[in-house]
Amino acid sequence: MENKEDIINDILGELQIEKAIPVTLPSRGITYNFDNPDNKEVYLRPMTFEDEKVLSSARKLGKDPSNLLLERCVENLKVDQLYPFDKLYLIMKLREISYGEDYKARVVCSKCQGEADITVNINKLPIREVEEDFQDPVEIYLPKIGKKAKVSFPRVRDEKYFISSESVGDHLWRFVTEINGVSDKVIIAEVIKKLPLVDIKTILKSLSLEYGIETKIHFVCDLCGGGSIIELPINENFFNVN
Repeated sequence: MENKEDIINDILGELQIEKAIPVTLPSRGITYNFDNPDNKEVYLRPMTFEDEKVLSSARKLGKDPSNLLLERCVENLKVDQLYPFDKLYLIMKLREISYGEDYKARVVCSKCQGEADITVNINKLPIREVEEDFQDPVEIYLPKIGKKAKVSFPRVRDEKYFISSESVGDHLWRFVTEINGVSDKVIIAEVIKKLPLVDIKTILKSLSLEYGIETKIHFVCDLCGGGSIIELPINENFFNVN
């Protein structure tokens, strides 16, 4: 008599091929600590019905739905290590391997305010990878005080510090690892409070990384004929079948 697992596997049949696949991140994984240090690849598996149920209840659990979903579907890497641009790439890739390359969405024309349906092939969106000499932290120059500083880039674990501009200002010291050779966080925090605005903006600009998948698309409205660049809607309906 077959055991339960054999019976289940026999019923699912060809679905067993839908296992985790290796993906190349825009960051190339250069700075990450992999679960298996001998295998520096990230794996992503398609969503299941159970994942979809968990996604719908994420808010009740007090968790970010996209983070919770990636925690379930990403293998060989802790999600909290991800750079935001890698996280977005994985979200898009997860949508693609779970439901197909075409993503249908409804957008609003910025010219006539009319609504229109669009279809975007996720697999054809441009991707910008980091350079091979990418470093984190990176050294920058603060022009007003004439000193060098080192800053580390935000990760998924730091999202709570970016909920508002006030929060970013209060926690900016967390991302400055060194100023003029000094790495004491207490001193760095005090220095940041007294920095000229130009130097603060220099630090903030250095934290913005323009890598990853391009989610801005060219849209031509069927109603008014107007063309514009719009942001691809990535909302609560992104992981719904359409």
